[in-house]
Amino acid sequence: MRRLLVAVGLLASMSNAFAGEFEMPVLRGSEGFAPAGFVYRWNGAYFGGQFGHSSAGVDFGGGVRDLASFIVRDTVLEPVVAGMTTLSKADTNGSSFGGFVGYNFQFEDAVLGFEISYSHMALNAGATDSQSVIYANDAGASPGHHFVYHLTVDGTAAIRVTDLMTLRARAGWAAGQFLPYAFLGFAVARADVTRSATVTVTRDDFLDTTLVDTVPIPTEPRTEIKNGGFYFGYTGGLGLEFAVLPNVFLRAEWESVVLPNIQGMGININTLRAGVGMRF
Repeated sequence: MRRLLVAVGLLASMSNAFAGEFEMPVLRGSEGFAPAGFVYRWNGAYFGGQFGHSSAGVDFGGGVRDLASFIVRDTVLEPVVAGMTTLSKADTNGSSFGGFVGYNFQFEDAVLGFEISYSHMALNAGATDSQSVIYANDAGASPGHHFVYHLTVDGTAAIRVTDLMTLRARAGWAAGQFLPYAFLGFAVARADVTRSATVTVTRDDFLDTTLVDTVPIPTEPRTEIKNGGFYFGYTGGLGLEFAVLPNVFLRAEWESVVLPNIQGMGININTLRAGVGMRF
């Protein structure tokens, strides 16, 4: 009997020891999942590097409109050409790399901040097309005569986006070592743009309903090349940061950038990025 009591006492003491060793952690706010000695804080300055893949849709519709309008300026054809959509849309994609720097303010679990993000890339897109219309206008015609214009606009445009910088306002919610966030801001891109337009015009001269003459109207093509131009737009997106050490974090994010006017053309860039950063 005495031996049984001693054995029960030993088992009880061992059970208490094991229970203390494997005690489940108690959740305490945003640090409930933190390992012992690991302190997560999101406030303060930070910087890092990033790489990503971008896909872009370019609307070339108005890309040569001003060039074609200039070719037929001060004629009855100018308003007609100004309303033509000669070029179509195109898609492109490419990789990018760069860095970011920012500052966070933490209010309990809420994290607010601002950030500058930069990416170097090579997004190339182009379009070539033509559009023809028939336009009747009797301005300048002799009595009884009617003018009918056969008008064709041929256009070519190409865009190459090389650099992209965004200034963002961020808002996130700290969940232990995770920080999901959203952002909105302004964007500026550096791009090379090449455009050219040719307008071909013939005029039919009718006397009532009888064709009297067909006259080609001489025009000169127009080309414009602008390298290293800066174009402005806006940005927004979502992301997630994961703290792997007290001052080191990993990042994954999606960003959408809209540049509404690159020489009359618009571009929408969607980018998926991954990065690593360090905070102070």
